[in-house]
Amino acid sequence: MYRKNYHILALLIPLTLALFFGGCVTVQRLPEEQSEDAQVYIERCSSCHTIPHPSRLNFNHWKDKIAVMEGSQMPVIKTEEKEAILSYMRTESKKGFKIFKLRCGKCHLPPKQDEMEAEDWEQLIVVLDGKMPVFSEKERSSIIRYLQAYAKK
Repeated sequence: MYRKNYHILALLIPLTLALFFGGCVTVQRLPEEQSEDAQVYIERCSSCHTIPHPSRLNFNHWKDKIAVMEGSQMPVIKTEEKEAILSYMRTESKKGFKIFKLRCGKCHLPPKQDEMEAEDWEQLIVVLDGKMPVFSEKERSSIIRYLQAYAKK
């Protein structure tokens, strides 16, 4: 009887550790996450997978990804929900890039995938603040989110 309990415990410990350490991932805040469309995006998409930042891809790529998933992997989704998600992606996928291009793009190229850790982007922007064009805290946050979308996973 004790032996059986040890086998169960031996199976539960690795599972618990995997869940614990798997949850220690840096979570990026989504832009306008309190909006109605963002809430639909979070609710519907996070039920199957982690939700990527909207600036990770341009809108046409998001549309294509949703079409592919809808055909095979995605559970049934109502038309209104799909439209809300696409509306959110249409709006938010462009914001970070536009601000980056306006404020940073005169001197910097867009980052390469997996170039830096997510936290490093925020620290880098703080260090460079005195040498960069003046921008608002909201613009700064948007630029950091845009850059973090390209961070190492």
